[in-house]
Amino acid sequence: MKRDALGAIGAQATQALASFVIQVLVAKSLGLDGLGTFSILYGVIVLVTALLTGFVGDSLVVLDRRERSIRSALEQYALGLSVLAAVACSAVAFLSGLVTLAQALLFGLALVLFVLEEMMRRLLMANLGFWRVAAIDFTAFIGMICVVALSVVFDDLTLGRFLLAISVGQVVAIAFGVVFLPSEERFAVAFTTGGHRAVAAYGSWRASQQLLRPALLTAVRTLVTIFLGLAATGLLEAGRVYVAPAMLVVSGFTSFLFVSFAKNKNARVSVQLPKADKAVWALFGITVVLGAMMVLALPIVGRVLFGTAPQLNAVLGWLAYTASVSAVTPYGALAAVGNKQAFVFGIRLTETLVSVLAVLAMMALGADPGLVPIVLAVSSTLGGLAIRTFILSPLARGERGPAD
Repeated sequence: MKRDALGAIGAQATQALASFVIQVLVAKSLGLDGLGTFSILYGVIVLVTALLTGFVGDSLVVLDRRERSIRSALEQYALGLSVLAAVACSAVAFLSGLVTLAQALLFGLALVLFVLEEMMRRLLMANLGFWRVAAIDFTAFIGMICVVALSVVFDDLTLGRFLLAISVGQVVAIAFGVVFLPSEERFAVAFTTGGHRAVAAYGSWRASQQLLRPALLTAVRTLVTIFLGLAATGLLEAGRVYVAPAMLVVSGFTSFLFVSFAKNKNARVSVQLPKADKAVWALFGITVVLGAMMVLALPIVGRVLFGTAPQLNAVLGWLAYTASVSAVTPYGALAAVGNKQAFVFGIRLTETLVSVLAVLAMMALGADPGLVPIVLAVSSTLGGLAIRTFILSPLARGERGPAD
């Protein structure tokens, strides 16, 4: 189990490394304007992938993907929605003047392949092949770097070349993923009907939930910018980026937990809930240790990364927020596996709205923006406790019965 958890963290780290390296290469090759354009395109790819991961990927993990109608629906949704998203996003990018027609086509191709590679990752995760996920992420990174290197040798680096590099990396990863899949997972089914409603019923709530955290952070950035300006937002973001490795560890571990709970979805909640409690405390402990190391390294590492060290209160605030994510995600994962995803979404939506209103009040009163992550942390922690108290605990008591 520990090996799988480390594999999940390793997979997150490998994917994050690839994202970091390609953005550094873009900045050095195309300048800040090129980086701005690439960041918009890459951000759209990541956002669409997150939505479809919630809709298709989480459904793939929880539902019976070996049942033909479910399998067919998953395949149709993955391919159909990714193509539709690619066409729509490419058209907007081209018509807005952000990219040329050729670049728009390469952008659409990269988006489709990125989504399909993510579905391959979820298939491997569903079989607890987390180190295999890390391996295909690494092959995607190598494939991407090879295209960039060849472009340097034989041609110039352009935005189109970087988009092509992403596509090639995803193709290589998908090919290796097929090899790594267990033999019983290496099959596709013909077009059938009957499974679409089941997938949509589960996946729509998970996809909606995927939007909440990015929407919250976007709203916070917007409010801080409106009231205090871009400089204040930049300082707040510097603190968030600095503690990103801690959030990466938490995200990797919780992706493992979701798959682990889904693998044992027929087990009683009263048996699974203590495991979720242990996971919360373990993640909290990991965050505290990593946070202490980051705070000690802040004067040196912060200056190397940003030119000036991020504000200590912002760093501490984002560490608190990371710890709060540790409290909400294991319980949310267990409740979602138990088909309570709609209730989880309701609690998370309430938590998000309360956070936005609280930040709005803080900014209107002229509070220190470094305190914003603390507000988000308190709200997130309360959301996690609400999921445990109002969803999981009643389920566990119902299983034990009044006699217990």
